[in-house]
Amino acid sequence: MPVEPPEHRPSARSTWARRATKGSAVTALAALSAVGSLGVAHAQSPAPPANEAASQHAHAPGEITVAPGDSVWSLATKHGVTVTDLMKANKIPAHAMVRPGDRLTVPGRPQEHTQDEPAGTATPQPPSAHHTVAPGDTVWDLADHHGVSVAELQRANDLDASSLLRPGRTLTIPGSQAASRAADAAQSPAAASAPEPAPKTKAPEAPKAAPEPAVDNTFAGRTYPRHVVDSANKHHAELQKRDLPSQEAMQSLVRETAESMGVEPTLALAHAAQESGFQQGVVSPADAVGTMQVIPSAGEWASQLVGRDLDLLDARDNVTAGVAIIKELQDKTPSKEMGIAAYYQGLHGVKTYGLFSDTKDYVRAVSAQEKRFD
Repeated sequence: MPVEPPEHRPSARSTWARRATKGSAVTALAALSAVGSLGVAHAQSPAPPANEAASQHAHAPGEITVAPGDSVWSLATKHGVTVTDLMKANKIPAHAMVRPGDRLTVPGRPQEHTQDEPAGTATPQPPSAHHTVAPGDTVWDLADHHGVSVAELQRANDLDASSLLRPGRTLTIPGSQAASRAADAAQSPAAASAPEPAPKTKAPEAPKAAPEPAVDNTFAGRTYPRHVVDSANKHHAELQKRDLPSQEAMQSLVRETAESMGVEPTLALAHAAQESGFQQGVVSPADAVGTMQVIPSAGEWASQLVGRDLDLLDARDNVTAGVAIIKELQDKTPSKEMGIAAYYQGLHGVKTYGLFSDTKDYVRAVSAQEKRFD
């Protein structure tokens, strides 16, 4: 996430600047975990090789091996779990990298039969349900609401990572927990035999609890001020009302913008992949917005760099802001690695204090991402 250089002070007229927390730092992991977007599975988990069980190095159930180019984000996405859950299951520190050969446990992945459940015992599957897509619905929100995985919901409806949900479409919800509860209630002996209760005077309804905010105020040990988190939730809500581009479209937009602005496309793509996984609809607790995870004050700085006001909620403007900041930092630092570090830690912080340990992890992660786009 680009951090505003301390020497920059946005003008008082900027709404974005008034909402920002200067110097806040949080990676894409914070952004995506905050809104749950990393639960989206782009593909089914690969089947293990046929001879894997015979090897003394065979995986335990639910275990995977990190391959070159893998990241916490890409593995969580691939296996249909959240980054937060994957990090907790493997005690991965915030912003840390995974390395080729590491073995990770995928939380919630099917395990082998136990002695209490003989092999071949079929587990009854809860019934399917149906849902008509409403404006603002997302695959992740629906999967979370119905207690199914994103991968299952995508498979049941022939969806992929680039599919958009159109209002009015009817989706099949496989094995919905909500449907299961309704079916269990209908089939229970109590429901079949209990006499109909006598009508009672309706008690006053208790006030409904306020809905949980989409963006929490804490991640990876950092707690953000209320006004910053309130702004982040407002921006998240505004983004959900928009017809957001697919991740594939965002990736193309990043490449196109980088080429037009004289920035190495692979570098811009690496930043976007690490920050958000090319998702425009994510916002972090630090109010870092969109694909490039630009905080409002950094967006004001980028507006000055390009000579026009940029709307970070707009996909094209968000990418323009991020690429403009990448270009400026690469021009003002002695090496590509230092420029990458400054995007995360801030130019002043890098020059004054050197690279913090989590900044070094970020540089390694972005550098690994860059190799994917060569």
